[in-house]
Amino acid sequence: MSLPRRISFADPERLSLIFDAENRAEWQNTGYILEHLALTAGMRVADVGAGTGYFTELFAREIIEGVIHALDPEPNMQAHMRERFARVRVGACLPANPCLPEDLDLVFLANVYRFIEDRSGFLTRLAEQVGLQTRIVFVDFKGESSWVGPQQAEAEVRQAGFAVRQLDLVGCPDHYIMSFGKP
Repeated sequence: MSLPRRISFADPERLSLIFDAENRAEWQNTGYILEHLALTAGMRVADVGAGTGYFTELFAREIIEGVIHALDPEPNMQAHMRERFARVRVGACLPANPCLPEDLDLVFLANVYRFIEDRSGFLTRLAEQVGLQTRIVFVDFKGESSWVGPQQAEAEVRQAGFAVRQLDLVGCPDHYIMSFGKP
């Protein structure tokens, strides 16, 4: 399998046409993903690799009293989200480090895991930064041409010492949803 072609995430306005497209709810089955997350008003959530903030916006609608962190390694995406959101805490993460704040209920990565080059290092740092009660959810591509398929992602997550609680391969047309945390 060939390595993925580098994608530039430096132009939020151009990427917003894709990431925030009106048909995303359909092609990714966003409603199903939100049901799976079971968000509550007072949650503390980190959207890691938040990009233009598609899921961050959906979280902000549901999490009225809680705290939402939108983290992205790209400074242009961070600036875009700072302009887009008034009450979301926008910050930086690194390609191999989620740079999470403390006391999170949920860490969420959508369409991000396959782009992480040092996944082992990322998962090690993730384990260091989450509590026993923190739920982690990956949503990523599951197709035959996926760079990191669901079985590989699950194996890597288990190898890092996490307990996989659910791997949903049927709820979204082209994506899997994996929920896990510390054992």
